[in-house]
Amino acid sequence: MAEAQRRTEQQVAELTQVVGQLSAEFAEYRRTTDQRIAELAEAQRRTEQQVAELTQVVGQLSAEFAEYRRTTDQRIAELAEAQRRTEQQVAELTQVVGQLSAEFAEYRRTTDQRIAELAEAQRRTEQQVAELAEAQRRTEQQVAELAEAQRRTEQQVAELAEAQRRTEQQVAELAEAQRRTEQQVAELAEAQRRTEQQVAELAEAQRRTEQQVAGLTAAQQHTEQQVASLAAQVAELAAMMREVVQRLERLENWQRGEAGRRDGERFERHTVARAPFLFYGGSGGGMGEPHVREQVGKWMAPLYRQGIDIDDDEDPLLADLIWWKGDRVMVAEISIKIDAQDVRRAAARARTLQQAGVNATPIVIGREWATPNTQALAQEEGVEWMVSGGLSRGLLEFRQIGNGMEAAE
Repeated sequence: MAEAQRRTEQQVAELTQVVGQLSAEFAEYRRTTDQRIAELAEAQRRTEQQVAELTQVVGQLSAEFAEYRRTTDQRIAELAEAQRRTEQQVAELTQVVGQLSAEFAEYRRTTDQRIAELAEAQRRTEQQVAELAEAQRRTEQQVAELAEAQRRTEQQVAELAEAQRRTEQQVAELAEAQRRTEQQVAELAEAQRRTEQQVAELAEAQRRTEQQVAGLTAAQQHTEQQVASLAAQVAELAAMMREVVQRLERLENWQRGEAGRRDGERFERHTVARAPFLFYGGSGGGMGEPHVREQVGKWMAPLYRQGIDIDDDEDPLLADLIWWKGDRVMVAEISIKIDAQDVRRAAARARTLQQAGVNATPIVIGREWATPNTQALAQEEGVEWMVSGGLSRGLLEFRQIGNGMEAAE
């Protein structure tokens, strides 16, 4: 029994050590898990901050692009209006040049016509010599007028040439302005292309950011799965720990039961050994003593001959103590704490001997009653007692039977 107790205590110590190790490992595992979860949360926070900053930058670029596009459209509209006015001026100049050309053609036609008339007059002058001087004078006068007209015509032609030059210069300036406009439009187109490229790059960056966010989301889900797995493992570990605790509780209960049983056995052996002093003399003992078993066997012989079946709770051979004085027999149940079952077993085993014709009295011996009702049950069942230092009347009477302490001494 001592060896079994030692092994039990060793197993309890080993289980206690294992539980301590499991608790330490679980605490460390929980600490590292919490740390990893905190790091993932910090990474998630930084990612969300970067996404917010990118969103703000995209918003600013979108606003700047909208403003730039608005000003560009406004400048293009102004250039288109200037181009329209230039084309209108060119059209007006073209109309003026056309009018001047028509007037010059008309003037030239009339001049040719007058020259033809002068030729006709010259012919007539040659024919009319008399009229030649006058005609010559008129002709010279007309020639002078023609020269003046020619001069004016040449002056007008020069003025038209100057106007044409200025027109051509204006057209050249308009062409230069058109070239600059086209260059500005090309620059605007290039700026538009660069803006679209930047927008495309921003869209690509946004797509990569969304992919990163998706990756982080997947990582977060994976982390949550790991946390769930860890939770399951922790739950499993907790279940194992509960099982260990239950096993320890069962072991402790068993130990308490074993300790109680050993205490009960010691109390029983002690009580059996002190029976002569407890009952003030007499004979008897426990069922391990041959003379007691022999005596009980003799008392039970009539029942054996009748073939009566006897249950364990009714069998006097299983009583803790049989003690007798003369024809009086005490059938005792011994327990540290007397309960109802002890009372009923003592009464049943005494009744069995009574059926065999023995003057048997049941008795319970212990240190205390299990409940206050147990003593009342003993009185109802006619069971004597020696409990908590108290003695029943029947036990006191049994002590007074002859073969008392003097005889025992």
